[in-house]
Amino acid sequence: MAKNFMAGMKKTLVDLQPSTFSETEKIKKQIVILESLKQFIPPLTTEEYKQLENNILKHGCKDPLTVWETTEQKAGIGERDEPIYILIDGHNRYKICTQFGVDFKIGLLDFEDLDAVKDYMIDFQLGRRNLNPEQISYFRGLRYNREKTGKGKYDREGGEKGDIAEKLAAEHAVSPRTIKNDGDFAKGVEKLPTNLKSELLSGKIDLSKEEIQRLGKMEVNTEELNSVDDIKNAVSRGEEKAPAKSNQKLIKSLKKDVVDFAKTISTKKDCEHLMGKISSLKKLLES
Repeated sequence: MAKNFMAGMKKTLVDLQPSTFSETEKIKKQIVILESLKQFIPPLTTEEYKQLENNILKHGCKDPLTVWETTEQKAGIGERDEPIYILIDGHNRYKICTQFGVDFKIGLLDFEDLDAVKDYMIDFQLGRRNLNPEQISYFRGLRYNREKTGKGKYDREGGEKGDIAEKLAAEHAVSPRTIKNDGDFAKGVEKLPTNLKSELLSGKIDLSKEEIQRLGKMEVNTEELNSVDDIKNAVSRGEEKAPAKSNQKLIKSLKKDVVDFAKTISTKKDCEHLMGKISSLKKLLES
């Protein structure tokens, strides 16, 4: 009787489907971190990270980590069509929990592709209340640049029309010029090595927002930007090459004048006059 009972129990256990708990534990061991997504997580200061660590060790990890359930093919990182689980929020909590063996919860989300994940992460960060001014400017700039180049959600979904800077300016209660400056700032930040980028967004290094905006407008060899001095020197060289700000309006005006006058040429004297205008413009550009 006992033998038959144990045999029946063994068969029942073999036939049972894996529980939700078992599946969750399996996913936790398969979490993948992409550097291209990790960059959207604002760096914590040493003090902030230590405080988070102390809170988790004392009270546990209360907030679930957000994970994208996808495949390598769909994420654009490989050829396999098997499920993978990419971390999209909770990188600091994940690091602490795995280091100290603290259990954590996960929340699974589904996205169309990697661009949709990036849009979600940018919007999520912009919804946080504890961002510093540099981080706010960076994420607004990222969103502006992505939508302007067609990678953002509005363009992809064929949604809102009109000027992107004006739309985002109204949403964030700033001017369109501020949004465009944010775009240059984000471009500049993206040119920095990871360590300097983290320090800049944490407010730890002596680089002004204006310097990073100018860096964003420049063509530079990013491999040469290894220190604050490298960045300042690159910006200074770029300013030396650029026309003086006071000349920029005059250059723009002369260009328009040359184009307009060229449309009206009818005599040899007109041609000579046009050549004179072009010569003046050339000298101004070379000054």
